Amino acid sequence: MTGKSYTSPFFAEEISNTNSEYWLARRKLAAAVRELIETATISDVQPAEAEAISEELQSISARLRQNRQLRGIIAYAKAHGSFPVANHEILCVGGASHPIAPGLRSWDDGDIVRGSVQFDWAYEGPPNHVHGGWVAAVLDHFMGMAQMRSGAPGMTGGLDVRYVQPTPIGKKLDLTATFDRISGRKNRVSAEISCEGETTATAEAIFVQPKSAIFTDGLGVVDLPSASG
Repeated sequence: MTGKSYTSPFFAEEISNTNSEYWLARRKLAAAVRELIETATISDVQPAEAEAISEELQSISARLRQNRQLRGIIAYAKAHGSFPVANHEILCVGGASHPIAPGLRSWDDGDIVRGSVQFDWAYEGPPNHVHGGWVAAVLDHFMGMAQMRSGAPGMTGGLDVRYVQPTPIGKKLDLTATFDRISGRKNRVSAEISCEGETTATAEAIFVQPKSAIFTDGLGVVDLPSASG
């Protein structure tokens, strides 16, 4: 990866020393679950073996349920660091510690935000290619991160995705995004995904800052509730 590592007040790459052990362990857990999902997807497992493995997995799920249950990003933010860290770690599309996130990374390169991701077989839609819903989800998330640079981030108000050609599985994908402010509460973002220099999808989106935003000026979240048990 080249360019300066991209961090935003709301999507932080860095983990505070206080919570680093927790999140590094969660990243390992997420990576192990991703490997399990991928292996389960591509393995031609026979019925008896599938039954035996499912019982083992159910016991692991029961073990996980013995721990405190945190439901939602705000609960994780309150329990383990901050809202920026929880956003970066536990969001379902870009979270480093989320077991279904495909591993999207982004960084700031001057006026452009760049990113990379690689999908495996668990994300297949058309044969040998990524499901269009995941293409849209990654673009939406990536564009949302790009408009954080405005200092007045908002939520997706509209998203227009153009599928130029099928996006391949198992290859490094490059993402780029630019944004501009179009009004006091709105940002417009343009982005694309490419593979080996050829564009596979483009997108434009409008992000609107809510009138009653949960965000502060980059310090965290207004009135964080207690983490749910």
